[in-house]
Amino acid sequence: MLLFIRIFLILYGIIAIGSGFLGMTTPFDPSVTDAMQDNNHRYVAAIWASTSIAFFYVAYNPSEVALFRFLMIALFIGGVVRALALINYPPTPVIIFGIFLEIVPPIIMFLMHNKLINTGKI
Repeated sequence: MLLFIRIFLILYGIIAIGSGFLGMTTPFDPSVTDAMQDNNHRYVAAIWASTSIAFFYVAYNPSEVALFRFLMIALFIGGVVRALALINYPPTPVIIFGIFLEIVPPIIMFLMHNKLINTGKI
């Protein structure tokens, strides 16, 4: 169980730093968005990239229960918000996969982590 949790934490960390970096460094295109939306997107991308540090830290030290739970709840809320946003546009396979990654594994990891904590294996 712990190996599964660590692998997914590292995966989320890599996704966070990669997609956050891309979001921060994408060239501004005024024909697609205005300056305020671009600025907000870059700000959120920087915060998302910064969470990679937390994902990597918890993968190294899984006994950090509060940080682990915060990350899992944040991912779950992000997936729910993405799913609710589908009322505005049709889903694509990439969006569905993103929603899946943000809803299903965090629930499984949360339950596994709780079991490991309760049995004293962490």
